[in-house]
Amino acid sequence: MYSTFNLICSRLSLLGLVLLFSLSMSACQLFLSEPEEEPPVEAMEEAEPVEMMEEPEPLVVADDVHVVATGESLWRISGMTSIYNDSFRWPLIYSRNKDIEDADLIFPGQELAVPRDLTRDAIDAAVTHAKNRGSWSIGEIEESDVQFRNNSM
Repeated sequence: MYSTFNLICSRLSLLGLVLLFSLSMSACQLFLSEPEEEPPVEAMEEAEPVEMMEEPEPLVVADDVHVVATGESLWRISGMTSIYNDSFRWPLIYSRNKDIEDADLIFPGQELAVPRDLTRDAIDAAVTHAKNRGSWSIGEIEESDVQFRNNSM
């Protein structure tokens, strides 16, 4: 059995060498063959001038609308994957919805605009505010929320 195995391996090795040699020869023929001549420049057709298009207007991204369900908060809404997938971005929604007096108090059925035209700076400012705001207290409008709203968007 061992000698049969050696015989098969030897034949496969020989076959591989033959294939490698024939591929090498084909590659050499391609490399050494005469290149096709390019058509003279005069024979080429002149390209027609391309008309420049006007610069398109920047797209205005409309706000999405979220209807508040029972038990939701700005924190929970912002954390939804369909909204921002980041709870710390709740100040963005608060800032856009001027009818929210207290960021800690929203109501079922309330329609909230969810801004989509955000810059990196606006997002960073909102996250920084959310992380440094302090505790939540329903019925008390935090001055830092009001200042954030006035300075944003």
